[in-house]
Amino acid sequence: MSNLRKLIAGELKRMVKYKILPVSLVTSIIWIVLLLFLSEEEARATAPLLIFTDVAVMSVLLIGASHHLEKQEGTMRTMMVLPVSQGQILAAKTIASMTLAVESAVITSAAMFFIHGVTFNYVLLFLFVVIAGATHAAIGFILSLVSRDFTSMLGLLMGYIVIFTAPSVLFHFGVINEKYEWLLMISPSHSASNLITSAVSGEYRIAMTAAGCLYLMLLTAGLFKYAVYPGFKGNAVRG
Repeated sequence: MSNLRKLIAGELKRMVKYKILPVSLVTSIIWIVLLLFLSEEEARATAPLLIFTDVAVMSVLLIGASHHLEKQEGTMRTMMVLPVSQGQILAAKTIASMTLAVESAVITSAAMFFIHGVTFNYVLLFLFVVIAGATHAAIGFILSLVSRDFTSMLGLLMGYIVIFTAPSVLFHFGVINEKYEWLLMISPSHSASNLITSAVSGEYRIAMTAAGCLYLMLLTAGLFKYAVYPGFKGNAVRG
C-alpha cells in the first residue's frame, strides 16, 4: 500500500511536470465561463456533456500524452525495475488519470451550485465518474500502447471519437432517436454518458443504469486483463 501511494504521488507530480494537470484545470475554467453565460435550464442540460467530455475524451488524451512523454524520457523503463509490481504501476496510473475526471466533476458541480444554485446526487455522480473514468483510462492505455508516438495516438483517438463518442453527443442533442439508445449502450462512451446524465438530472432508468454500470465494470476488467496488462511491459521494454 505504501508503494502504491508513492507511485500515485509520482504520477501526480509528473502530471504537473508535463503540464497535464494545469491543462485539465484550464479546461475546467473554460467550462465555468461557459456556465456563466447559460441559463439554469441550459446549464442543467449542458453540465452532463461537459463532465462526459472530460471523462471520455480528455482522460484518454491526457493518458496518451503522459505515456508518450514518459517513453521519451525513459521513465517507463526505470519504473519497470522498481521493487513494485506491474499491477501497482498500472493502478497508480489509472488512479491518477481518474483524478482528472473527478476534478472536472467537482469543479463543474461547484460551478453549477454557486452560479445557478443547482445540486446533484454527488455520491452517485462520483461513483459513475469513477466507473467511467476507469474504463476510459483502459481505452487510453490501449490507444497509447498500439501507437508509435503521440501524433499517431491522436489519430487513433479521433477514430475512437467518431465511432464511439460522436453518436453520444448527437443523441444528447436529439439528433439520434431515443429508440436507439439501447443499441448505443454498446459504446463505452454512451454508457458513461448515460450514467453521468442520470446522476446530474436525477432521472434514472434502473435497468439501463444497472446495465451501464455492469457493462463498464466488466469491460474495464477485460481490457486491463487481456489488453493493457499483457502489452504494457513489452511496450515499456521496447521504449
